[in-house]
Formats: sequence, C-alpha cells, structure tokens
Amino acid sequence: MSDNLVARYSVNGNPVEVLEIVNEPQPQPSSGEILIEMLYASINPSDINMLEGTYGIKATLPAIAGNEGCGKVLSLGSGVTGFKTGDLVKPPASRGTWRQRLTCPASECIRLPESLSPENASMIYVNPPTAWRMLHDTVKLQPGEWVIQNAANSAVGRSVIQIAKALGWRTINLVRREELVSELRELGGDIVAVEDPDLSKKIKEWTGGKPPRLALNAVGGDSASLLAKCLADGGHHVTYGAMSKQPLKLSNGFLIFKNITFHGFWMTRWYKNAAAAERDALFNELAMLFAAGKLKIAIDKIFPLAEAKTAVGAALQEKRGGKILLKLN
Repeated sequence: MSDNLVARYSVNGNPVEVLEIVNEPQPQPSSGEILIEMLYASINPSDINMLEGTYGIKATLPAIAGNEGCGKVLSLGSGVTGFKTGDLVKPPASRGTWRQRLTCPASECIRLPESLSPENASMIYVNPPTAWRMLHDTVKLQPGEWVIQNAANSAVGRSVIQIAKALGWRTINLVRREELVSELRELGGDIVAVEDPDLSKKIKEWTGGKPPRLALNAVGGDSASLLAKCLADGGHHVTYGAMSKQPLKLSNGFLIFKNITFHGFWMTRWYKNAAAAERDALFNELAMLFAAGKLKIAIDKIFPLAEAKTAVGAALQEKRGGKILLKLN
C-alpha cells in the first residue's frame, strides 16, 4: 500500500490537459471517519464539466476529480457506528472519487446494497437514479403510458428505457444516428426513431391516439422543441441536460394552446433534499433491477487510474459502446 494515486486538477480548462496524476501520503481515519479503498469510478459528463469549470457548481481548487464511484471500508476511526470493514460504500462527491484511498466522515458516506457488483455500484449514483426520479417525480404515470425522450442512447436514456419497461411504461426514443435504432430496440425501446421535424405527426399513430404526457430532454435547442410538439396537451417537459449547448426554444403556443409545463431536474438537488430513508429506498429499488437483470449499464472500457487522462479522452468521444470506468486499485 505504498502508492496512493489521485487524479487532481489545479485549474479549469481542457479536461485532458488540466488533469494530473500524483501520489499523496496514505490517509488515516480520525474520530468519526472511515478509511475507504476505492474500487471503481465512472466518468460522467458532469465530471468533464467540473474539469472545464462549466458545471452548475465549481470545485475549490486544487481538487480531486470524480463524483461517482465505490469502495470498500478498510478501517474505522473511533466512534464510528453503522459501518463495518468490507462494507461497499459511496463516498461523498465533494471528496473526489478518482483516487485510491480516502478518509471521510462516516456520516457523509452511503452504504450500498451488497448485491451490487463493484462495477455496477460505481455507476448507481448518477444515471439510473436520474432516470428513476424523472419517471416518478413529475407525472404519475399509469400502466401502459408513453414517455418520449431525446438522447435515448445516453446513459440516462438507456436507463429510462430499461426502468420504464420494467415498470410497465412504454418509450418513444429519439436519436441522431440510424445505427442506434436496432440497438435501442433490443434494449427494450418500444419506438426508436431518428429525429425529424415531422415526427410529431406520427405520434398519434404510434400511441393509438394517446400521446405521451412526459418528455425528457437532455439536448436543448430544436430537439427540445420537437419533444414539446409531441406532447399531449397539459403534458410535462423535463430538461436535465444541454448536450447541444443550445438554449430551449419555447413557442408561445406550447404554453398558451398546449398548456405544457416545463421543468428542470438536477439529481444533485434531489440528493440534497432527500432524507436518508428515501435515498436508501432508491438504491434498493435499483439494486433489485440490477439483480433481476432488468437494468444493465454497458461498459465500453476500463482504464487504470494511472491512465485517467487517456480515459477522459475516451469519455469525450461521442461514439462509444458504453461507460468509461476507472479501476482504482
């Protein structure tokens, strides 16, 4: 245990350029803390944005990169209860997860269900919960109802497809590339189509005259407007990302004639406001879906922490077969 590598950045900018791998002293837990050996961490768009300095919150620099990941408890400081050596845990995002070992207050850590593999545990905090909460918190969907989304090939989009299918809802999934259509159909997408301005005219046919009441937008710009066109009167349009880096284009008619309600969703805010019991219930629901094989997250490639700069470069590529993970130990 001589090495304790961390992926650190001291300035914001090009993610590959600002990231550096350094060796830090071995930490030891103080009273009320636990020592965690990190196992895996995922690379999410929010991590890239944090490195760039463009995310909704900014890190105090220098900072350790990463907000999602899992590890096992190595040792406990005095006075710690509720954890034991070997527990699978999620450390707080504020501590940075792209590192080999860290100490943090036990009260800030989340014990994860033992049924999760370390790889799945490292990806359970951001994308699947975002999909789950958006499907549950805005509209009370009835069995067989439709949900429409753009960026359906994204990690959140794939989680939406699988969770909706498991819970008895149907999905219309919009993508930008034809080669994604068959893949997302195999994943469970009921309708998968390449974005086209005239798609809204096909909604009645696809849904049997019952268009979706819920739209999930990760793109913005014209794509977000297309979702609004496809919604039922009185529908709800939820924005959780801005992949196109274009603002929402909202016709007055969406508000006046269709009475659409527009929402924003940020998983970080949900965690901030959620009680521990709500959070634990969410992870248990997702863990059961993983265990039943109803929720899977594809992994494109796993890099060792020493190659984090290369891993970030791979995560920046649009055409990937899944998530990029860091193997930390």
